[in-house]
Amino acid sequence: MAAGVFSSCKNSSNPIHNLDDIVFPDTGISYERQVQPLFNIGCAINGCHDAATKANNLDLSDYYGTLYSKYGVVIPKDTTNSRLIWSIEGKNNATPMPPYRALNLNQVNGLKRWILEGAKDTQ
Repeated sequence: MAAGVFSSCKNSSNPIHNLDDIVFPDTGISYERQVQPLFNIGCAINGCHDAATKANNLDLSDYYGTLYSKYGVVIPKDTTNSRLIWSIEGKNNATPMPPYRALNLNQVNGLKRWILEGAKDTQ
């Protein structure tokens, strides 16, 4: 079963408050500048994948939770078997996430590139 992933929130430590403002570069994806802000706005919110709720036992509020709270959500260098990608693309019987709107192509490709680059905790 694929893990569900996203919704909408504002993080006071993050200057980005709109999902559309998150743009991934073609390479050198930064976990701190692109991935976590996307999760903060679209996933790690109250009632979803925040540290308190952990919907479907998944915490996307920090790097550790993203990589280790549920096996297979992110498998470094493997987008085919990473459940995060299944969820954002609605594959393998996964409920498409985020539920309120799809990520744009740049964001989907950016998350894939981050995983292919090793899903590192980069700045």
